[in-house]
Amino acid sequence: MNPFAGPAGGILFAVLGLVAGSFATAASYRLANDQPLAVDRSRCPQCNHVLGPVDLVPVFSWLARRGKCRYCRAPISARYPAIELITTALFVLSWHLGGADSLRAAILAVTFLGLMVITVADLEARIIPDKALLAMIPLAILWRWHLGLNWIDGIAGVVLGGAVMYGVRAGFKALRGVDALGLGDVKFIALAGLYVGATGLAPLLVLGGLIGIAFGLAWRLSGRGTYFPFGPALCAGLGVLLAAPNTFVNLPGA
Repeated sequence: MNPFAGPAGGILFAVLGLVAGSFATAASYRLANDQPLAVDRSRCPQCNHVLGPVDLVPVFSWLARRGKCRYCRAPISARYPAIELITTALFVLSWHLGGADSLRAAILAVTFLGLMVITVADLEARIIPDKALLAMIPLAILWRWHLGLNWIDGIAGVVLGGAVMYGVRAGFKALRGVDALGLGDVKFIALAGLYVGATGLAPLLVLGGLIGIAFGLAWRLSGRGTYFPFGPALCAGLGVLLAAPNTFVNLPGA
């Protein structure tokens, strides 16, 4: 009997999601700014006061203080509870999708955490941190091993995904003189290829492209300019494929 399959498992994943979301708020900022994850204790960004445990309870501390620092009363960005709540929802979704397979649920949850860190970093700093990508490689290997997916397809996905995206990047640079894609996007697709294999690259790029079009339109309408980070759309596309692997492409064993 799987102890994580019942309601208690859902509650556990929700609590872990809150903790992971709190980690994602710090990791996305520190990795994007090339800071060590354990650089220092958390501090108020305004008054620099060290935050105690009561100030760091995910979501609830922000709500209890009405979005303000309890030391200087300066407003605290809603990014913190937003990231925590979204990560929690993704963890609960992972638990639901995993069903009786607790290891699959765990791999999916931590993968979603990595995608959240990458998304926030790209949105806020226009960068996909190499350290986040490197940390997800063992997860991709574990995912492919646990589901019994074809290794040749996975290796081909890495090579083909990276090559295609680098070719697109070089083509835009030659034709228009602009870097339409960052190297982080190229590296991300290579990583994604390890998850979904060469057979999953086309659905991934189509999904990412469609999400990117919608996101880019919203970005422009909000007055943020013409160029927008593409990483969040790619992360969303990969997340959808991992959540519903056989909806868009047949991945044996998934």
